[in-house]
Amino acid sequence: MMTLTIRTKNLELTPSLKDYTEKRFAKLDRFSKHIIHTELVLEEQRGQYLGEFIVKVKGRTLKAKSSNKDPMALVDELRDIMANNLKSYEEKLRQ
Repeated sequence: MMTLTIRTKNLELTPSLKDYTEKRFAKLDRFSKHIIHTELVLEEQRGQYLGEFIVKVKGRTLKAKSSNKDPMALVDELRDIMANNLKSYEEKLRQ
């Protein structure tokens, strides 16, 4: 089980957003067994939510960035981007 660090800027992390985020990212470790550390940064700017998801794996740092007007949709986008990044990373390791 990987640990997820969540940081926010200009945004209150509500219990519902925290629970939703933890559930969405909980299964990312099935894409790679090499995950060392994960960090999610959420920020609100002028009604727009910005997000950056950073995953440290063996020998690399993978990042996913996105923005959306809905924080939960943003979490979904970041998870999907990182899932693809982790799949690519694992494919490169196998070669």
